[in-house]
Amino acid sequence: MEFIEIERKEADKAAWLEKRKHYITGTDAAKLLGLSPFGSIFDVWLDKTGQAPEFAQSAAMRAGTAFESAILKMYAEDTDAKLEHVDGYNLVTCDKYPRLGASLDGWNHSLGIPVDAKNIRWKDEKWGDAWTDDFPDYYKTQLQVQMMVTGAKFAHLAVMFSGQDFNIYTMEYDEELAQQILDASEAFWPYVENSEMPEASGSESTSNYIKEHFAECTPDKEKEPDEELAKNVEAYVKASEEEKSAKARKDEAGNRIRVFMGEATVVPGFCTWKNNKGKTETDWEAVAKAAMENMSVLEREELVAKYTETKPGNRTLRITAKGF
Repeated sequence: MEFIEIERKEADKAAWLEKRKHYITGTDAAKLLGLSPFGSIFDVWLDKTGQAPEFAQSAAMRAGTAFESAILKMYAEDTDAKLEHVDGYNLVTCDKYPRLGASLDGWNHSLGIPVDAKNIRWKDEKWGDAWTDDFPDYYKTQLQVQMMVTGAKFAHLAVMFSGQDFNIYTMEYDEELAQQILDASEAFWPYVENSEMPEASGSESTSNYIKEHFAECTPDKEKEPDEELAKNVEAYVKASEEEKSAKARKDEAGNRIRVFMGEATVVPGFCTWKNNKGKTETDWEAVAKAAMENMSVLEREELVAKYTETKPGNRTLRITAKGF
């Protein structure tokens, strides 16, 4: 076993992030294919067009980065491989697939394959036995892109569950998935080149973009409907009715559970009903009134005016069509 640690230079991060905007990575591909729990095609578009909000790493992401080297070392020990912990700020590309790029975690020099390291909270039903390809499709897409840009015929996924359960998974090159990634990438890229917004989805990023860019309407401006609008209005109405019905059923079942429990805290194996931790609240309106008691009317008006700002009201979507 030989483990090679490559220094990751923070100075290279900005250039790496900028270069990523011009390629589809494994995480991007998963979003384009609708396989990612962390975003959609809209998130990819925002990123590639430089409109994505500033990214802040979560605690889980920071932990994954911190434990990456340790996970790869365990992999090297278990496989007796010559393993390189590669520079994560180096985007690997190739001439055969000029649209794709990948940032590798590790490279197994003994086998000539990429090794991806993951720190997972717990092993649920999505994960199968070690040394199989029975793991979430989201990660398979990442490995597939890594294989495509490196020319490898298979790849390994080194996973640490719950900080103590170490497993290695394997995946062979998947021609069908590779073609899906290529097709999705080619279909998506014109949105970037033409600065054209992709079809809206229900993702949080889409909603935030709409709130920011269409915050105010033009009074009395009208637009002619089309078949696509009629289809979406019908879908919206039906979904709203289903949502109301589901909420009513949920509220009824919940209240019956609460009545059954009464003052009990837990029904073993079924549910709990506990008080959350108490919180302290300040009545700032009362504080302001008390602070202004000895002010003159003019002083009060000037103080209020100083901290008063008029903002546009939220736009509310109301369906006026009938017959659905």
